[in-house]
Amino acid sequence: MPLFFTISDSEIVELDENDSRHAIKSLRLKEGDAVNLINGAGKITNAIITIADSKKTTCKIIDSSSTIPPISLALAFSPTKNNDRNEWIIEKCTEIGVTDFFPVFAKHSERRKWNKERMHKIAIAAIKQSGNLWLPNIHEPCNFDQLFKSIDPFKNRFIAHCMSSQKKVLNELIQQNDSQLILIGPEGDFNKDELDMALKNGFKEVILSNNTLRTETAAILSIAIMKSF
Repeated sequence: MPLFFTISDSEIVELDENDSRHAIKSLRLKEGDAVNLINGAGKITNAIITIADSKKTTCKIIDSSSTIPPISLALAFSPTKNNDRNEWIIEKCTEIGVTDFFPVFAKHSERRKWNKERMHKIAIAAIKQSGNLWLPNIHEPCNFDQLFKSIDPFKNRFIAHCMSSQKKVLNELIQQNDSQLILIGPEGDFNKDELDMALKNGFKEVILSNNTLRTETAAILSIAIMKSF
């Protein structure tokens, strides 16, 4: 059934212009057709289109149900120079089930800008496409000190890097019944001071692959491993 996003709790809901156009022009829905609405906070609503308008489609709520919040799964990563890859990370990891994103500017980060509004829109599109009922929390960009002050709720913390050290394979350490966070560095990797700071803050060093991975590849692979059933 077609899936649309709204934060309205009213009995009558108006879809935004993008969703209205998609519903009427692309999906060719009409008055009386059934749709599902999600709010990004675990609620899914059954509704009927009452006004089929490509700019302002109106729906009447029939009933709704809610799901419990997922166990926290966070990705902290240094944004790549190519912003299309950052958007890809947000899209794919939202589909998989990330609950929190932390953009982290490291010493070797090549990008120092972050469009939170744009990433929020990409995450909304991703939950609509995937049927994920929970919209992730995209935190404000931060440095290392700020990150470590924000991650107290996450019990299991991992860091993936390319330096030589005693690392363990990620899938041997994951705890799917507990909150988890993984930290992925920039394409130039972390420096030694950053790694030491992470270790002092309870991070465990992990390896994802025998190959050297790009930031976006490492991010998506790690989340897929941590979310595996």
